[in-house]
Amino acid sequence: MAPAAAEGGGRMNILGRLFPRSLTNAYQGSWAAVWLLAPVLIIKTMIGFNFSGLNPFISVSEVLQTVDGVPLDTFSPAAVASIISSAGAWGMALFALCLFTWLVVVRYRAGLPAAILLLLIEQVGRTGVDTVGLVAEVAATRAMPAAGAVINLGMTALLTIAFLLSLLRVKHLN
Repeated sequence: MAPAAAEGGGRMNILGRLFPRSLTNAYQGSWAAVWLLAPVLIIKTMIGFNFSGLNPFISVSEVLQTVDGVPLDTFSPAAVASIISSAGAWGMALFALCLFTWLVVVRYRAGLPAAILLLLIEQVGRTGVDTVGLVAEVAATRAMPAAGAVINLGMTALLTIAFLLSLLRVKHLN
């Protein structure tokens, strides 16, 4: 009976770290998770800022064509406007999600596992099927994918590792 209780208690501890009763600055996970999260969060914040249209020096259509490999010049003007509008809406949502995550990193670190999970859900939800296809295509043709695809694959890997590390209970030295 004791091992089963300990096993269930372990699940409760992980759920407790994922969904803490209060959002304090008492982070219990591995600090390696924060170090893996930091570059991803910086990149995602910049991407969200740029795609949202808030950056006057970046053209969303140029980024879509050069980084993501979207052939906008082959679409009708209405389709291009729709694609740019959708990219802007996603960029604003991503920027807001990143600002929330920065708030958690700075002030409410007990919520880091949940914040990392939200970023991971956004990342995998947006790129999941494409990532599987990308890996299969690269394996079959050895062709280099678009820069955006490589960046997304790297961010997915870093966020996955950061999420798992954030759930580990680590004793921190005071």
